[in-house]
Amino acid sequence: MKASFWHACWERNSLGFHQKSIHPFLSQYLLPLITSKAHLNKPNKPQTVFVPLCGKSDDMVWLAEHFDVVGAELSDIACQDFFTDKNISVIPKSVVTSASGESLKSKGEFKQYSHQNITLWQGDFFQLTSNQLPVFDWIYDRAAIIALPKSMQQNYATHLSSFIGEHSQLFLISLEFPQEELEGPPFAIFEQDIERLFSGFKVQCLADRELKDKTFAQRKFNVSYLKEKLYLITHNDT
Repeated sequence: MKASFWHACWERNSLGFHQKSIHPFLSQYLLPLITSKAHLNKPNKPQTVFVPLCGKSDDMVWLAEHFDVVGAELSDIACQDFFTDKNISVIPKSVVTSASGESLKSKGEFKQYSHQNITLWQGDFFQLTSNQLPVFDWIYDRAAIIALPKSMQQNYATHLSSFIGEHSQLFLISLEFPQEELEGPPFAIFEQDIERLFSGFKVQCLADRELKDKTFAQRKFNVSYLKEKLYLITHNDT
């Protein structure tokens, strides 16, 4: 999908993909993992989470109760709305960076929206590099990879992998349905796809749930079945 497609969605307020509820997998599966990992952290050092293609997801509000949150989002409207919806006034600052992190002959131009322990980087995710950000304990992908067609999924997974540190854990939620029955986005991604896209990493399927009413976010789909799957992705030696 071209950037113009997503910009147009936000400009038209065509946000059927925006999920208004906190995902139940967070409290059911991520919270116990946070607790079990907490003892590995330095005392009083907050854990960090990265949310790529974050939109204005309220999942970040839940995450901010447990982590320092860093989101990456293409749309300036989405970043503004995330804070204004919560009656928070934030003045963004411009950040110009290169692949090496130097502020010369930029590779990427971003705006930073920050309030307390939430920072959103507005700009092209593919121009954001790991040396510009902290080392993350967690990465959370709820609806990012499924928003991309197959032609873009490997580039996304490869770039996302560059943010997976030695002790990072990627908490990824996929969506399964007969792809021939629905023209995306979203796009169906199956377990074999996840294993291929993150080849070289350890991939564990932690849970799945069938969406019996065939509703995903704010849209109801006419498909034979609709299922979410939760994966934990780490380095093989983790």
